[in-house]
Amino acid sequence: MAEQNPSTLNITLQIGEHTMRFPVAWNEEKYYRDAAAHLNNRFKYYSSGMKNKSAEQIWVYVALEAAVNLLRENAKYDIEPMLQRIENINQSITDALNNNASSTQEKL
Repeated sequence: MAEQNPSTLNITLQIGEHTMRFPVAWNEEKYYRDAAAHLNNRFKYYSSGMKNKSAEQIWVYVALEAAVNLLRENAKYDIEPMLQRIENINQSITDALNNNASSTQEKL
């Protein structure tokens, strides 16, 4: 029998008709269990409205929804526009300081 890494936990998840057993970090267990429950709930939701679709087709809808949600969430953390704003503000401050220094020297 293989030794278990003390920082991991073997968990078993049921997603649809599939049972999976694998090791996860102790602090990640809740995420895996919640994700499995979420996927199962979304499958139930889609299957209730798509009686004529196969399980495979419904899982494609579930996967697409999950991917869109992930991309939408990641877009919330896109800092590129904020970096551009900071650069513009820094440039404005630098320009103002340079203008102020120039006008002060002219007065001397």
